[in-house]
Amino acid sequence: MHAPIFLFFFFPFVFTWGIAAILFIPYFLPTIIAFIRRSNNAGGIFLLNLFLGWTFIGWVVSLVWAIASRNTNTTVIVNNNYANGGQPYQSPPGYNPPQYPNGPSQPTHQTAPTLRRPK
Repeated sequence: MHAPIFLFFFFPFVFTWGIAAILFIPYFLPTIIAFIRRSNNAGGIFLLNLFLGWTFIGWVVSLVWAIASRNTNTTVIVNNNYANGGQPYQSPPGYNPPQYPNGPSQPTHQTAPTLRRPK
């Protein structure tokens, strides 16, 4: 029965960090989730969690915000028919692409990858 007192006397920092982890990890769980999911609103979630997390409602709102928020940046790569200075794309041997009835009215050209938001 003297072992816990002995350990606490010689290793107070171990117990202090353990108690701090037990208290702060659940408190900042919404912020941790937001940073893991790379949310665009991670800063706002952190501030809400920091200032209003002590109220149960503030903590639940920040948790729901962290789970519901998404990273809306989607990369869409647009590849057109012509690349390398206007040279037509050469399809691999043995590949016959489908013929479309209405082709483009103008020759198309290769564009750089474009970031577009989904509608």
